[in-house]
Amino acid sequence: METWFLLQTKSRQEGRAVENLERQGIQCFCPRISIEKLSRGRRKVVDEALFPGYLFVCFDQASVSSTTVRSTRGVSNFVSCAGAPVVVPQELIHSLQQRAIEQQDMEEIAGALKAGDQLEVLEGPFRGLNAIFSQPDGDSRAIVLIDLLNQKVKAVMFFASLQKLDSAGAIS
Repeated sequence: METWFLLQTKSRQEGRAVENLERQGIQCFCPRISIEKLSRGRRKVVDEALFPGYLFVCFDQASVSSTTVRSTRGVSNFVSCAGAPVVVPQELIHSLQQRAIEQQDMEEIAGALKAGDQLEVLEGPFRGLNAIFSQPDGDSRAIVLIDLLNQKVKAVMFFASLQKLDSAGAIS
């Protein structure tokens, strides 16, 4: 029976460990996150491991030796308790994978919007009002301009509560 385990990787070698483990037919999961960093005075978006130095692997202990996994390039050791590798619940892995998919969807929505795009607010106190996209605010929110009392007011809203309108003002 296949079981999920947590591995500790060598410093900054999560990618190398995943590549070598997958060559051996071992299922790996290394959740990643996009982070905006300042490098030499410039903002740069980099993709990093959510849990630096750790990696989830799924394999059948009857068919794959834990020694083989542990001695794979990039892998340091199993995370263990009382000398036995810690088993990670399937529900936790499924939850992390679901969050990774949702994160990717939010990044696609944010990437599809440009400053000045017309949006409709779908929920919250401004439901039904039109808004203008200004800029993203983190991974899941946007800064929008809403016309209230003939003035443009800045508001921060979740991407999930916004829907893009086409140039004619219809929902696209």
